[in-house]
Amino acid sequence: MAAKRVKATREGLLGQLTASGYRIDTHVPFVALPSTKALFRAVRVRNPVTGASCAAIVLDVGPWNTHDDAYVFAEARPEAESGRDLFDRVTNGAGIDLGERVWRVLGMTDNGDVEWEFL
Repeated sequence: MAAKRVKATREGLLGQLTASGYRIDTHVPFVALPSTKALFRAVRVRNPVTGASCAAIVLDVGPWNTHDDAYVFAEARPEAESGRDLFDRVTNGAGIDLGERVWRVLGMTDNGDVEWEFL
């Protein structure tokens, strides 16, 4: 499957627990994808503006949805891009959340597009 280009947001929430039980810090390169089936899978994330990339592990579920398997494992766009999530909350359109380490390695300064794919 080709890399997917989607809007990324910063995970934040330092010190909080993720869906996998990981306590968020600034050291481990991790991301969140909106499918529980993606937990503990490895991904490569790339910033198309800077060209920087890094490997990361999926340690959280989100942003917004928890069972958006058609996006994560097939060719669908993220449900969050519709502007509403599965619980009818207004979304910011993001398809991936980046942990602090990934955010820094990619040189992100604001929410923006990234490309990601499973390794």
